[in-house]
Amino acid sequence: MDKLAWTTPTIDILKDFRTLPFRGSDTSSVNIFLLRRKYKLEVAVHDGVLYRYYHGKNPNRQGYGFPLSSEGFDPDKVFQMIEKDAKDRKGLRFCLCDEGQKEIVSGHFDIEWQTEQGDNDYIYEASKWVDFAGRKYHRLKHRINSFNRLYPDARYYPINSWKRLDDALEVARIWQVEHVEKGMPDDELEEEQKSILEAAKYWDELGMTGGVLYVNGLPVAATMASFLSTDSMDFHFDKAISPFASAGATVVSRRHFAASDIDQGRQYYNLEEDMNIPGLRQSKETYRPMLKFPKYYGEKK
Repeated sequence: MDKLAWTTPTIDILKDFRTLPFRGSDTSSVNIFLLRRKYKLEVAVHDGVLYRYYHGKNPNRQGYGFPLSSEGFDPDKVFQMIEKDAKDRKGLRFCLCDEGQKEIVSGHFDIEWQTEQGDNDYIYEASKWVDFAGRKYHRLKHRINSFNRLYPDARYYPINSWKRLDDALEVARIWQVEHVEKGMPDDELEEEQKSILEAAKYWDELGMTGGVLYVNGLPVAATMASFLSTDSMDFHFDKAISPFASAGATVVSRRHFAASDIDQGRQYYNLEEDMNIPGLRQSKETYRPMLKFPKYYGEKK
């Protein structure tokens, strides 16, 4: 049996795995590329299957990700490859597996599975974001109306030029400065900023999309997203700067994004994890997720 030839993820390697039948953010080829440094991520391609191995700092980001293929694969063969490869590593571990993937892995290995609430992806119905109608969205609709009254000249434009992309990067830059001043770890912010700059640099190659919200002609909020599957969109970066963030710039920007995207066939939006950050969790809950998508990790007993 051949050995897996591990290497660093590249756009060229990942281009054949851009649209897969999964909604978990970790299966996004964009995230695999952009997070390769953060998790010291390795990939290998064998017989049309993408293998992943994560070397993160914490157990929930250590081990093999679920194998990915656009055409399916023979589980017996694939997991034999993993079992053989694991002999050269410190034990057989898996991470970032959804419920269905966990069950498939468990059919081949006896894994002691765990999950953490902070790893849950937040999934939303895209159509609900177009107008945020109904009682459960009352608070969001109120924020939109208040923002529009406060900033009647606010305008939203899709990122379809280098000028718009530069404006999105300016939002990200100012947001980073603001959050350094608030005491967020500088190394984490720097790593995220590197990913944002790479997303911009390889915008077309990664299949990115997004938009920028302006007030008085100045960029105040920006979204960078990509197609996660045929029916889902993954939000990679979604920023708004002061004082516009507290006034509701984020929800206004998201509503405009949904309105411009609704005809493209996406039914679901993934806002990724809250990482056990209370404020981030509260914000994601405010948008009323249709489900919270757990991910599992564990080691062979």
